Amino acid sequence: MNSIFDHEHPFVCTDAAVFTIRTDEPDSYRKLPEARLRILLYKRTAEPYNGRWCLPGGFLNIDEMPEDNILRMISKKSHINRCWLEQLYTFCDLKRDPRARVLSIAYLGLMSEAESKKFDDKTVWFTVILDDTGKFRFENEDLAITENDLGFDHSNIIKVALERLRSKIQYTSAVFDLLPEEFTLTQLQNVYETITEKRDQAANFRRKIKDLVIETDRSTGDKGHRPARLYTKKGDV
Repeated sequence: MNSIFDHEHPFVCTDAAVFTIRTDEPDSYRKLPEARLRILLYKRTAEPYNGRWCLPGGFLNIDEMPEDNILRMISKKSHINRCWLEQLYTFCDLKRDPRARVLSIAYLGLMSEAESKKFDDKTVWFTVILDDTGKFRFENEDLAITENDLGFDHSNIIKVALERLRSKIQYTSAVFDLLPEEFTLTQLQNVYETITEKRDQAANFRRKIKDLVIETDRSTGDKGHRPARLYTKKGDV
């Protein structure tokens, strides 16, 4: 009888496409805040793909569950200790890693803007921009990169993660993981429209989401703007 040790074994790693929403305040009170979808990337400092940008992740230890591994890797590379995670897909192309046969268990991650922050030059939030040809660009205040600046097959992982995110916000409460605990309906609509890249009339949008939110007795106190009522997610969404 053959032993399992008679067979070669692939390596297993995890990767996470962690998204947040960045809201830029307008330069005029007549304009609405602009929401941008952002993704967390870190710059590799070793081969392969030294100097390329990658998703946070790493090799799975023999005594470690994948969900524990990816949380540990996100924390190690960004000091983020909490975010919503869902297993996305297993990427297993034969040549996705030039060192060996490596399978990646990928995750979709979401976190609110309030919990995201700037880290250092090696771990950075980038705005995700998808052009008319289906190619990605990634930009922030200091840097602009393209798919060619990413390592491994991470541009493909990002594409699959974005498709999943666009689908999930249509039928789950995942959108609320991108928002603070209390938010305005305009904020909520901005997040939906930023992710789906589809615009809707405010009245029509509010009819769609009225059963998902609860109105609080608090309002915003923004200077230069009329105070807006704050809402929170309905508990049984």
